[in-house]
Parts: sequence; structure tokens; C-alpha cells
Amino acid sequence: MNVNKDLADAVMMISFISLVLVGTTTFDSESTKNMIMVILAVITVGMLGLRIKSSMNHKDDKEAF
Repeated sequence: MNVNKDLADAVMMISFISLVLVGTTTFDSESTKNMIMVILAVITVGMLGLRIKSSMNHKDDKEAF
């Protein structure tokens, strides 16, 4: 599976920035804030995993040539 590193980086940065903004904003409901933060954290960690996987696959491709 090919992963576009630029797309993974962009989504990871946007989700991390959103996570920080949500974390510093006051909400009426703390449970809503926590749910949003968990979803954004999962997206951030997922994109980090895809980025690492992509860099490992790219390194393997270079060694083949």
C-alpha cells in the first residue's frame, strides 16, 4: 500500500493543531470536549503510524535499486 507522505503530514498537523485548540477552549460539556479530543488524538496517532510506515516502505524501495 502506498501512502502519500505529504497528505499524512498535512492531516497529522491539522489534527494536532485542532487538538491543541480544543484542549484550550472552554466547553459547556466536558464529556463532549473529551470525546472530540480522543477522536483527534486517534487521528493524530493514526497519521503518525502511516507516516512511519510510509518512510519504512520508501527506504525499502531505495535499497531494491
